[in-house]
Amino acid sequence: MFNSLTVHGDAGAILFGARVAVDLKAWRITRTKAEGGHWMLSATLGAKVDRFQARQAPLLFTAPRAAGYWAWPVQALDIGETSLRATLGPPER
Repeated sequence: MFNSLTVHGDAGAILFGARVAVDLKAWRITRTKAEGGHWMLSATLGAKVDRFQARQAPLLFTAPRAAGYWAWPVQALDIGETSLRATLGPPER
């Protein structure tokens, strides 16, 4: 098992159902075994930020990849002016 892992990309979204609640540009997910194994997302906000939908549940972080997309459930979300931080559950895909 990895002691730490980092995944990053340049496109992603926080979804509420089938709707994009928050469009993301650059994003990075880190997981460090020493910090309890939590998946932590940090990202730069894109053009669309619907703060109302971003307060709903359940939310899902998705990011495209060659074989489809990655998906993580969002457990906690903090949106700033130009960036966000989130705690994610285990990946679903």
